[in-house]
Parts: sequence; C-alpha cells; structure tokens
Amino acid sequence: MFKIIFMTLALFAGMVAFDFSDNKETPQNSPAKQPKIAEQSKEEKAFLTSLFFSLLPPKEEWPSPVQKFYLAFNMEEVIDPIRGQEKYIALKNIGEDMPQALISIEDHNFYAHGGMDGEGILRALLVNMNEGKVVQGGSTITQQFVKNVFLSDEQTMTRKIEEAVLALVLESKYSKDEILELYLNTTYFGAGANGIREAAQIYFAKAPANLTLAESAVLAALPYAPSALNPLTNPADCKKRQLQVLQAMQKHGFITQAQQEEAKVQKVYLTNGTIL
Repeated sequence: MFKIIFMTLALFAGMVAFDFSDNKETPQNSPAKQPKIAEQSKEEKAFLTSLFFSLLPPKEEWPSPVQKFYLAFNMEEVIDPIRGQEKYIALKNIGEDMPQALISIEDHNFYAHGGMDGEGILRALLVNMNEGKVVQGGSTITQQFVKNVFLSDEQTMTRKIEEAVLALVLESKYSKDEILELYLNTTYFGAGANGIREAAQIYFAKAPANLTLAESAVLAALPYAPSALNPLTNPADCKKRQLQVLQAMQKHGFITQAQQEEAKVQKVYLTNGTIL
C-alpha cells in the first residue's frame, strides 16, 4: 500500500511540474520567436519526462492502481495511435443512421450524461432483479469504450470503479462526437470485425457511408453479443435484435413509424449469400 501511495504522489508531482513548465508565459519574447521557443520547450519537457520515468520501475511493474492513475492523465498515449490507424474513419464519413442506431439501443442518454448514466444503471438493476439474472447492462457508450480499450473484462468491483473513473476523465478530455467516433472505430462487431469499417465490409461489402437504415440496425445490434448475434451464422437471432434496434430508434425520435416499418421488411443481403 505504501508503494502505491508513494508512486501515485510521485507521478502526480512530476506531471503537475511538467504541465506548469509547459504552460509558463514568456511575454518578453516576440510572436516571431514563439514557434522556436515552443519547440524548445517541448524538447525540454520530453527530456525531463524521460529522465523522471527512468528513476521509476518499468511501467509494466507498476501496481495496477498506479497504472490507471497514469493512464487518466495520459489517455492520448493510447488514443492517438488508434486515430492514426489506416482503417480509422471519421464520424462524418459514417453517415447518420449507424450512430443513431447505436445510441438508441446502447445508450439513448449518451449526449445528456457525463459518462455515467444513473437512470440506465437503475433501470438495468431493476430488470436484472426482476429476471433473477443479468439480462441488461447499465454501461454507457463511454464506459464500454473505456472497458474495451483500457481495461480487462474481469467482473470485479475494482475494475468497475476504474471504469467509472476513467469514463469521467474521458468525458472531460474529449467531446461526445469524438468518443462516439472512437467507440465505432474500436468496438468488436463479430466475425473478426474490429471497428465499423471492417464490419461494413465483412457483412455487406460496403463502406460505412453507404449503409442503409436496415443494415445500420443490424450492425448496431452486434456489440451486445457480437459472436452470438453474428448474422452470418445466426441470422434469426440477429433479425430479432435488429427489430429491437429499429423500435428503439423510433421510440427515441431518430426515425418515424413509417421508416421503422419500411426498414423492418427490407431485405438485407449479406456477403455469404444469406438474406436477413
């Protein structure tokens, strides 16, 4: 415990010091000199950071709470490489139906909460108590992204606390659209598809921007149980979940009743020849 407290305090002091030195004003310098000064400051900060961490044990040897504390201050170390991947696609190039379908079925309060949805947690708790088993989760899209990218799948109280804290930090650093975009690019859609670009290609041989409403509802159905609801191997159950997605979209005002009815009966052609 002492080691955890000591390392946490050391990391906090070091990162605060670096931020302070990085944000110091230099009013005596002319605007023309600012880019050069900023570059020098960046190099100095990188050197000091390297020196500071050389005095600590390797990151993989840090206690888990210390690793998560560091991660909360340095999320960009994980997120920036994700954004730099060739398959990464901007939210504006995905179209409206897919994000709206996902929000409707996974987290309809996404744009209203701050990372944690008290209403969703309570609703899931009541449903699970009534069923006598876990049939509904209370995690927001933000929490799901944090779990998928930063944490493990273990169902422990410690992991849930870490998930909640990191979700709140993520919401303070990134916009809602950025978080939604990150989620769509990293979540698993089954059949080996990581991210929306691979999912659209594997299931429909399409780019995300060309997905129909019915196809978007199919993909939005998958994060709940990617393998079990894979339409290539289990079209019947996937169809049931797709109908739930369309119903949720209509309920939360993303589509009209007429659009829902049209999408429900629209044939969805999969890459293996199955018609959903």
